[in-house]
Amino acid sequence: MRMKGIVLSGGKSSRFGEDKALAVWNGVTLLERAVFKIRRLDLEPVVVTNCRRDYPFLDCRIERDVVEEQGPLGGLLTACGLFPDHSLLVLTCDMPVISDSTLKRLIDTHNRELHATVFATPGEGVLPFPGVYESGLGDLIRFRLRQEQHSMVDLIRALPKKTLITTNLDSEEFGNVNTKEELRSIHWPARSNQPNLASRTT
Repeated sequence: MRMKGIVLSGGKSSRFGEDKALAVWNGVTLLERAVFKIRRLDLEPVVVTNCRRDYPFLDCRIERDVVEEQGPLGGLLTACGLFPDHSLLVLTCDMPVISDSTLKRLIDTHNRELHATVFATPGEGVLPFPGVYESGLGDLIRFRLRQEQHSMVDLIRALPKKTLITTNLDSEEFGNVNTKEELRSIHWPARSNQPNLASRTT
């Protein structure tokens, strides 16, 4: 499978008050932690960010959004254009507790004949990140952005072919950091609290 590891880091971080990608947790910035996770899966990490940010301390490829101010959907569009005919493991920089085994489950479950593989709650609550997306979605994403449709969740729900891996969300693993208080409160989830996972294809 041809796959790239993408870290989205172009958000405004408005609730955090500064670029949260540079926030330090357990001695490592959130952005570096995401890059390390991708490398541990033997994938090449690529950070997609906006034109106002620079991360010279990173030893990896950094790309700029092809369209600005379009949220994570815009970042995914950029990645799709950079890597045609690839599967894309996409992380955001603000999920520091996501485990290597959970990311590997995404990779192992993904079928390139489908458009995406993501996690979901039992009540059909779709979790866009982390997820595996096919770069062939670029045209659809561009169309939706032109229609002012910026929701990742709505994009996933509209896909006719996808795999949903059900999780009970009994841990902080899928939580993302939006404020400094949230960053201070997170902790490594206990092994017994790891989410139960099951997959289904639609």
